[in-house]
Amino acid sequence: MAEKVPPAVAQEERRAGRVTTEPGEIEEAEETGAAKGAQGVLALSVGDALKTLAKRFAGLLQGGMTGKIVTVDIDDSTIRIVETRRGEVKKWASLAIPAPTEEEAGAPPDPRALSALIKQTMASAGIKANRVVASISGLYSVNRFVLLTSLPQRPTLQESVSMVIRETMPLTEDKLYFSWYNLPVSQEQPGRMLILGVPRNIVDYRMRALKNIGISPRSLEPRAVALARVVNREQAVILNIEPTSFDIIIVINKVPEVMRTIAWESSGLGWDEKAEHLAASLDLTRDYFNGRHPGLLNPDTPLFITGQLSGDLPLVDRLKGRVNCPVESLAPPLQCPAHLPVSQFAVNLGLAMKGVVADGAEGGPAQFDINILPDAYRPWRPSAKQVYSTVLIVAVIALVFPLFQLTTDAMGKTAALQRQFNAIDVQLQIKSAEIKRREPLQKAINEYKQILDLGGNVTGDLEIINGEAQKLGVKVVSVTHEGINIGVNAEAPSYLAFREYITALEESGRFSSPVPPPEGYPYTTSGIIKLESRSGKPVPKIEPAKPADTTPAKTTTPATQK
Repeated sequence: MAEKVPPAVAQEERRAGRVTTEPGEIEEAEETGAAKGAQGVLALSVGDALKTLAKRFAGLLQGGMTGKIVTVDIDDSTIRIVETRRGEVKKWASLAIPAPTEEEAGAPPDPRALSALIKQTMASAGIKANRVVASISGLYSVNRFVLLTSLPQRPTLQESVSMVIRETMPLTEDKLYFSWYNLPVSQEQPGRMLILGVPRNIVDYRMRALKNIGISPRSLEPRAVALARVVNREQAVILNIEPTSFDIIIVINKVPEVMRTIAWESSGLGWDEKAEHLAASLDLTRDYFNGRHPGLLNPDTPLFITGQLSGDLPLVDRLKGRVNCPVESLAPPLQCPAHLPVSQFAVNLGLAMKGVVADGAEGGPAQFDINILPDAYRPWRPSAKQVYSTVLIVAVIALVFPLFQLTTDAMGKTAALQRQFNAIDVQLQIKSAEIKRREPLQKAINEYKQILDLGGNVTGDLEIINGEAQKLGVKVVSVTHEGINIGVNAEAPSYLAFREYITALEESGRFSSPVPPPEGYPYTTSGIIKLESRSGKPVPKIEPAKPADTTPAKTTTPATQK
């Protein structure tokens, strides 16, 4: 089960001014946090406010001058940490995580043990940091790509996405942290949203391990997104191989369209067995993607091999002989020492590239950046714009304070008018929301009436067609009904019976101008008879919603004969 944040931790977060909203309310949380932060600064005295702003501005200035970024990549077998400064790798370290003993295997993992290993890894390379950019594996995570036009109509975007999550995700919000992001628009895939769900227990375990040693992540990103960024190609296939899992990522327009993570035990397999298993999984994933998106993935798209086992040269050589695509070496757009195994630290380098490498380095789509750090672990921090704005406000207040007493009455009247305006605005918003809420209901009523009208015409036509066929011993193979146009595929035992059937349909009074199939020799005893229904009605226009398509509904109904 997912672990909940302890009361002590929640209290400390509230004391530090952190936003603690539900998962998925990131945008609203940022706005709320900014408003609370501004109110808190303005509530201080002028001297205290200036001191607080000076400290925050100094912190922002120091981070901008040093350009230091520390990235942490943790999986079940390895800890990897990299420090970069202004796009250049300065320090790096990795440490293998000991396998759990039989006693530890059945117990929940201890964050303190992971904290000690992280601290040991950082100390081995002399890395110091209290803010890091972290990654999380795609194992046990879920993701869905959703068209924005297919979102259900709800008063807020959060309610629409929450409905999609409940309908499409296999786990509920008490098991996963959910977040969603609008994807860059392209000609191939316009107007889409990516919904991600990451396991709560794994995220809580990693975040508490970092918090125990005084580290607060400023960003948490899926490993697949970091790998897509470090490859820096519009199209690429990435195979990230770790001892206990491997990732297969297909990148289209710099967006990881496929993010597949598979658990495996590589320790008991030989090189040939590992290569065969990885190649088969890679081929299966590519074939599945090509089947759903034919022609989107170029056959010559290069394969990049990363992860800890990318340093196993015999395994890599065997993989190159089994895959049906070119294999390229990773060349990240960062300054890396010659002896740095870039393929093994690819995730860390991708995390470090956030905000360092210019978007669209190849002249193509912009880089895809997301942050899935839950709000419970995301402290509020003012942006540079907010700091400058607050300093300006405080300065203006200090300058105009002598005039404040003279304008008190005017401000009081303005505040009263503002309250009246807010009350009216609230009522307008309530009315507007009620109107929007009723629009889907009216649309559904109109669509239901349309279905009833169309269904009655089709049923009456079929009764005449099948009834006359039974009387004359004619077999009706199929009936195609498209608006008022009907096609009857019939087979008669003789030419006379076929002609009598056509005459009977015309004399029924429901159809006009039957068109029999072309005559030939021997005489025609079967074929498609074209009719025009006199009871047909044009498709009614649905109000108030704008119709998406005016083409009549087309139904093909197999007929039965006694």
